[in-house]
Amino acid sequence: FEAVRYEGYGAGGVAVLIEAFTDNRNRTAADLRLAFSKHGGNLGETGCVSYLFEQRSVVRLEAGDLPEEALLERLLELEEAGGPAVVGYNLDGEGADVLAAYADLEALQDGLRGLGLPVAGWEHRWIAPLPCRLDSEDTLRPCLRMLDALEELDDVRSVTSNLEADEDLLIAVME
Repeated sequence: FEAVRYEGYGAGGVAVLIEAFTDNRNRTAADLRLAFSKHGGNLGETGCVSYLFEQRSVVRLEAGDLPEEALLERLLELEEAGGPAVVGYNLDGEGADVLAAYADLEALQDGLRGLGLPVAGWEHRWIAPLPCRLDSEDTLRPCLRMLDALEELDDVRSVTSNLEADEDLLIAVME
């Protein structure tokens, strides 16, 4: 088995990065090509979209009663204490993702634990700094179907895209 990265475009020009673990590159490429083409996309050449993504360290913090302002203060404390530079964070109702440079994964999670923050997990993740916004149901629907089809393939470990859409539009398309 070997780890292989594939790249392509979905409907509306959405960039897609796929990481697979396969024992047969030809079969995996054929499966991916079929999933892309059935939903208005194209499997591309190596490098056609990877430049649109950055690999980052991501540490997931458990949900708690830590407001955004307090989280920002803790992240500044981490940097002032000589910890890794935080390049971003995302809060949701279930916790927060804290982002840093690829090489800083271990230092980031150790630093956050040292501050008493509840670390739930950590990973390296592809992040798209420039999103591709879709505002049409006719474009969004096949793109979402394609992403689902890619994720369901046996050899696929992860699918990352730069897709962005309004929440109301996503809800309308998924109904």
